[in-house]
Amino acid sequence: MTRISEHDRLQAATGEPASAASLLADAVVQASAALSRTLAPEALHHVIAEQAARLLGADLSLLHRAPAGRELPIRLLASSGVPLELAGAFDELPSTPSLIRRAAESRRIEHSATDEADRERFPDVRVIEASLRPCWVVSAPLLGADRLLGVLTCALGGRSAPSLELLPCVQALGALFGLALDTAERQAEQRAQHHPRGALDDIPDAGPPSQRRALALLEDARAELREADGRLAAERRWLHSIIEDFPVAIAVFDERSGGSLVASRRCEQICGGPHPLKMPPSPRRALLCAPGGLPLLHHEMPLVRAARGQATTCEELWFRKPDGSYVPVVVSAGPIRDDQGTILGAIASYEDVTHFTERARLHQEWISMVAHDLKQPLTAVSAYAGMLLRRSQAAETTGWSQKVLAGARRLERMIEDLLDASKIEARRLSIERRPTDLVAHLRAAVELAAAERPEHAVELTAEEDVPLVLVDAARMDQVMGNLLLNAAKYGDPGAPTRVALSRRGAEVEIAVENRGPGIHPDDLQRLFQRFQRLSSGQSGNAPSGTGLGLYICKGIVEAHGGRIWAQSQPNETTSFHFTLPLPEAPAGDG
Repeated sequence: MTRISEHDRLQAATGEPASAASLLADAVVQASAALSRTLAPEALHHVIAEQAARLLGADLSLLHRAPAGRELPIRLLASSGVPLELAGAFDELPSTPSLIRRAAESRRIEHSATDEADRERFPDVRVIEASLRPCWVVSAPLLGADRLLGVLTCALGGRSAPSLELLPCVQALGALFGLALDTAERQAEQRAQHHPRGALDDIPDAGPPSQRRALALLEDARAELREADGRLAAERRWLHSIIEDFPVAIAVFDERSGGSLVASRRCEQICGGPHPLKMPPSPRRALLCAPGGLPLLHHEMPLVRAARGQATTCEELWFRKPDGSYVPVVVSAGPIRDDQGTILGAIASYEDVTHFTERARLHQEWISMVAHDLKQPLTAVSAYAGMLLRRSQAAETTGWSQKVLAGARRLERMIEDLLDASKIEARRLSIERRPTDLVAHLRAAVELAAAERPEHAVELTAEEDVPLVLVDAARMDQVMGNLLLNAAKYGDPGAPTRVALSRRGAEVEIAVENRGPGIHPDDLQRLFQRFQRLSSGQSGNAPSGTGLGLYICKGIVEAHGGRIWAQSQPNETTSFHFTLPLPEAPAGDG
């Protein structure tokens, strides 16, 4: 059996686990909406059991009352999805050890993969496992103001181990259900003390019985209104407390109340103060910025866009704290709608990814250091091999020198590829854009390829009305060199490689086409991933290299704001296309 300690509580997720945060926020919103429909404790018990089964995908859920003592049984309050053959088995758990009692005593989430040891030790696990085999059972204590209010147990058939996405949901929903139970019980106590049913006797004798009854009805109506106002205020306080105490950094924007905003304490910790939308512009408030530090305008903020119906998923941004420091975050935001689809507000989650960006920075620095240390001996090897090649007259020595020099240069290219790939992964690839004549640039690249591989003909066609484009010329040489090298590797030796440049509206398109065996449609989907090396030509063998060339091409093109893709017809032609955006015309031009 595994236990979740303080160190296992919900942590900031990476860019990939950021969608999990969006699903978690959505589950909390759905549960909050269901719980807000009632404040009666008895009805709330059934809502909690049903929502837990639905939102966690559990086959059955059980809600037990908090045990009054070690020697007393634990009574079942509500259940969902319990099979008929198990009906009554969980009405009262004995005082013997059980997973549910263990969660109640430890006040932590307990779960079991129903192995033989746990079946022998815990009778509740044994009963569940007899119906759902195999299964995973989790018990979560429901706490409110440090009081144990109940224990929620869910069983999922076919699960041999807890899901990484499911445990944070159990933790968050457990906290939400605990707050709901605590609020409902306190409201029930206040209603019992508020207005006694004998209020009719306090009304003075003001006339005939009919008038007296009318006054009594009026007083009852006033009491019901006061009670309804109290329930509404309590519900609002309850929802605010859920948001403020939620363990993930979230912010909720409410259009109905003039654009008010409520943020969790975790969100304010990341911001270093109130959320940027909660304060008027001032030098002392936090700012939400694009990567690099440029502050977003009000209409560009994910929460504001979500309130207009534009959802955001895993967008990387920065919070600039009032002290000037930055916190990298991954933001997901979406609108909150009613049953008719009307937008009532928006919710956003913010994940602090400082740890992961720092780890990526250290990873990139480590690769740079290793590459630098590898380059030093390679430079020496290349220098001595070149010197030996120039001075030696013996044919055998010349041949070996050429092989050493070619191997050293190939290894240098591999090191450069690894460096570029690590920079792309860490989003640290440097691009120095300058106005460039692409026609002349491509002509030079084609001439260089023809000189290096004279057995492979390369043809260039270019439209003449292509204007200057802002690009990093050295990086464009890298892209074209890679695509032309691939065309020579994979294409038919006797067929020429064709390069075409054309204008497509607000961008230019460059295409490199060759005739050959082609690429299978399944391989096209993974062509631009790291370390992908396809079979070469007719031999079917993978060519030499790191498998990073197309991944680097994709990173360079996207860093310029362009797109890259491939098209292929088996045993016909294969073409690689990429686009580059044209610079915007100055205001006032034609």
